Amino acid sequence: MSRKFLFFPLLAAILGCQSYRPLPIDWAREHAVWLEKGALTFDTLEDVARLALVGNPELNALRLKRAASEKVAAQTGWWEDPEISGDLLRIVNPAENPHLGGVALSLTIPLSGVTGLERRAAEAYAAADAADILAAEWDLRASARQAALRLLFARETVQALRTFEADARVASALESAARLAEAGELSKIELASARLRRHQRVHRLREAEASEAEAEQALRQLLGVAPAVDLAFRGNVLQEDGEKALSLQGPLALVRHPRVQAAVSRLAGGEAALETEIRRQYPDLKVGPAYSREEGMDRLGFAAGLTIPLWNRNRKGIAEAEGVRDEARFAAIRAWREVVQEADAAQRHLARLTNHPPEPSSSRAETEALLEAGEISPLEYLVVHEEALDGELMERDWRRDVWLAKENVRKFATEGK
Repeated sequence: MSRKFLFFPLLAAILGCQSYRPLPIDWAREHAVWLEKGALTFDTLEDVARLALVGNPELNALRLKRAASEKVAAQTGWWEDPEISGDLLRIVNPAENPHLGGVALSLTIPLSGVTGLERRAAEAYAAADAADILAAEWDLRASARQAALRLLFARETVQALRTFEADARVASALESAARLAEAGELSKIELASARLRRHQRVHRLREAEASEAEAEQALRQLLGVAPAVDLAFRGNVLQEDGEKALSLQGPLALVRHPRVQAAVSRLAGGEAALETEIRRQYPDLKVGPAYSREEGMDRLGFAAGLTIPLWNRNRKGIAEAEGVRDEARFAAIRAWREVVQEADAAQRHLARLTNHPPEPSSSRAETEALLEAGEISPLEYLVVHEEALDGELMERDWRRDVWLAKENVRKFATEGK
């Protein structure tokens, strides 16, 4: 009878345990899925942001962390497993029944309520992980739009430089200047200066192409796409909400910013963890049946145990939880202050950029007409066109900076959030 009393509970416990299952990586499948060639075409900047929210690897890692936290929260709060203890003794002096033994089953009843608080703390930390994802999505949306803007303007710069170099009229003017210099009608120093400026433009084009490649690589990493996937933009993407006015609310409204809310959620987890550690100083009751065999007779009884909080009282656990809670509180306040500072700096930067003088007008057609009429020399024609190109590139850089600054301000627009 005693053997059955031990065997069946142990068998049931073993059969109920979870077994280990490995999850190896299928590299061939990963290669086939990720490195497949294709093309992505975007109509708006928001299309880029939406794809980044799906494919960004760092954001997906946060989602896996959140899923793990939710699993932990779902499996937190269970009572402690029962304990089985036994002893076997033998009487040294001769006796009719020299063997003594006993078995006890102990069940912990959480009178302190720790299990419920543990579950609440785990749920709070899972909510904090969810808030971290929301904050990361908020920042990623702006980062993806800004990365797309950098690529768009980099491609425009490359195209402008290539168009200038491929302009037959510019090449013809340079050849005419060379013939005039050979005939002694033009200073060779001026011709050398024009050729040097052309050489510098070639270097500028190479630098612009390198910047384009870097911008494309940065956007690929944000989107999580393979190098074989082409990135293209359809239509005038820069017209999308480009004229919308951006306004921010006061500093207190920035408490609703996702980054601050993530820190506040983590503070809630710290508060719940501290309350859990405080409850641990109160005792839990351990009860259960007991069986023993002595002098050839079976005996059944009842066992109970209770910890007495005299001096330990979980002082270390409470002190550590208080430290974690205080750090989380300071982190929430610091996150809010940083967001307020960044929002103010973003607004000031945008205001400085928008205080921009109008672009001076330049008529290339008029310059070409003067060249054909012989009223300006080929070198003067080149100088005018080079100045126009420089002005166009500087104006494009300014427009790029304005767009990037607007996207930076947009990160702190909490209205409706």
